[in-house]
Amino acid sequence: MKVRNRNLDPERIADFESFRSGILELIVKNAPLPSILNEIVLGIQTLNPSMVCTIVLIQNSKIKIGAAPTLPKEYNDAIEGATIGPEAGSCGTAAYTGKRVIVTDIDKSPLWKHYKEIALKVGLLSCWSEPIRSHDDTILGTFAIYHHEIASPDEFDIFIITETADLVSIAIEKSKTSMQLTESEKRFRDFFEKNSSMILIIDPESGEILDANESAVLFYGYPHKELTKMKIDRINHWDETEKEQKKISDYREGKSFLTFTHLLASGESKQVEVYSTPLESNHRQLLYCIIHDVTERKIAEEKVNALLLEKEMILREVHHRIKNNMTILSNLLQLQMVSNDNDAVKNSLKEATSRIKTMSILYDKLYAGKPVQEFSLKEYLEPLSTEIISLFPFPVQLQFVAEDFKLSPEKLQAIGIITNELLTNSLKYAKNNTNDLTISIRVSREGNHFHLEIRDNGSGFQIETTNTENQGFGINLVTMLTKQIKGDFSFFGGNGAEYKFKFPF
Repeated sequence: MKVRNRNLDPERIADFESFRSGILELIVKNAPLPSILNEIVLGIQTLNPSMVCTIVLIQNSKIKIGAAPTLPKEYNDAIEGATIGPEAGSCGTAAYTGKRVIVTDIDKSPLWKHYKEIALKVGLLSCWSEPIRSHDDTILGTFAIYHHEIASPDEFDIFIITETADLVSIAIEKSKTSMQLTESEKRFRDFFEKNSSMILIIDPESGEILDANESAVLFYGYPHKELTKMKIDRINHWDETEKEQKKISDYREGKSFLTFTHLLASGESKQVEVYSTPLESNHRQLLYCIIHDVTERKIAEEKVNALLLEKEMILREVHHRIKNNMTILSNLLQLQMVSNDNDAVKNSLKEATSRIKTMSILYDKLYAGKPVQEFSLKEYLEPLSTEIISLFPFPVQLQFVAEDFKLSPEKLQAIGIITNELLTNSLKYAKNNTNDLTISIRVSREGNHFHLEIRDNGSGFQIETTNTENQGFGINLVTMLTKQIKGDFSFFGGNGAEYKFKFPF
C-alpha cells in the first residue's frame, strides 16, 4: 500500500481555487448540469492525474451515474441502478450512512464483497467516497476518488474530496432551482399565451402595457408590437368626472375588479370587466389584468332594466286608476248616504264605504312606492282605524297600542277588513249617552302568533242571545276570514264589547 503524505501547500490550494472559480462561473451561467459534473470530474483528475473520479447521484435509494467520463463503461453499467446499503461499495455505503467511506484496499473490504469482482477486473484497487448534501442535509449523491493502486488519503486529499462534494452540491441545487424556475416560467407563459381570456401586464405607475397575450391582440385589433408600446389610457375611455377619477385611482392601486369602456383599433367600444392582481417581476410591482368582454351581457341587462321600468310604469298607472276608481266609488256611496233619509240604508252605505276605505288605504300603502313583499302592520292599521272612526259624527277616543312588525299584503288585507268590521260594530252599537265612547286597539305578538284585541266601553251585548243566525254580515265575514288564515276569533259582551283574534305567522 502506498501512503500519501503531501502537505497543503499554497500552490496546490491556489490551483484548486482557480479550478473552483471556473466551475462556479459555469454554475452562474446556468450551464447544463451534466456538463458541469463532467467538468468537475475532469478538473480534479487534471489536478492529480493518478485519480479516477466519479459523481454518483441518488434517486429513490438507487445509484445513478452523474459523471464518470474516464471509468470503464462495463463498470458504470454494473453499478448503475444498484441499491444503496451498508455493504454497497464505497459510494452506496456513504450514501446510505451519510458518512465518508475510505476503502484503501477494495479486495479486502467487506463493503465491496458484492462489487469487488468487477472493480478489480477494471483495475480499481481503492475508493474514497464523500456524501453530497443539500442545504437541508438531504443526501443528493456522492463524490468518489478511485486509484489503480492501494492508497489512503492524506490531508490534502481529504480537503479535495470534501470541498469538491460541496461544489457538486452547489451545482445540483442551482440546477434544480433553475429547472423549477424554468418550469414555473413555462407554465406561466403557457397560461398567459394560451388563455382564452384577454390578459395584459401593466405598469401601474406609468400605465404602460408591457405584455399582451394572443387573445388580447385579437380582441383589441392591434399588432402585439404596437399594443405593447401603448399606455392603457389609449384603450380606456375615461369620462372626466369624479366617479371616473376614483375608478382610475382604484385601477392604479390594483383593486381586484373594475368595469371600463375599452376602445378597439376599429373605433368600436366594448364594455369590459377587468380583474387585476399585483405581480412582482424583477423587484418591480406590476398589474396582471384578466379582461372579460361583457358588452352583450350589459346590453341584455339594459334591455331587462328597460322592460322592468316599463312594467313598473304600467303597474303604477294601473294602481293609480284602481285607487282613483275606489275613491270615486267611496265618494259616490257617501253622497248617496247623505242624500238618503232611511237610517237602515244609511248604515248599509256607511258600512260599504268603510269597507272600500279599508281596501283603498291598504292599496295606497302597498303601492305608493315600489311593490313590496311585506309591509308594516302598525303603519297600515293605525291610519286605517282613524279613517274608519272619522266616518261617524261623534267624538271617539282611540287608544292604539301596536308592536311594529311586517306582514304580507294578503294577511294585511284580512286584518284590515276584520278591524273595519269590528270597529264599525263598536261605533254602531257601543255609543250611549252616559259616557264618551272609548275604543282601544292592541296588537301584539306572542310566540308564533299575532294577537289583535278591540275593546269599547259601551253597553255590550248578551252573549247567550248572540249566535250564528243573528250575528249579522260583519261578524260572519270576520269568522270566514279567520278560517281562511287559520286563526281563532272570540268575543265577549259583558261590560262593553271585547273582540279577540289571533292567527299564526
